[in-house]
Amino acid sequence: MGSYEMREITVRLGGVSDEQYADIVNAIWMQMNAIGCGFTVTPDEQAVPVQLDKRWDGYSQVSWEDGGRRGTPQAIAAGVDPVDILDRVDSGE
Repeated sequence: MGSYEMREITVRLGGVSDEQYADIVNAIWMQMNAIGCGFTVTPDEQAVPVQLDKRWDGYSQVSWEDGGRRGTPQAIAAGVDPVDILDRVDSGE
């Protein structure tokens, strides 16, 4: 594979907390990883890598096991019922 030129996108954020910033940085990284191209994500100088990692680790608190077929705990709390929706789709409703 030949060499390629890296292109750049600039995103500037105003009024976001450190936690929101970490969510955005991590979401950009996840999206780029899913696309599968060569990339770098470089947080700004205010970002603390340990805090970014801690926020990343916090995402694993959402558990398919805890939610089972009913979905994540957040979906259950919101009253989302994907099983009922699937049953209605199967019945032709």
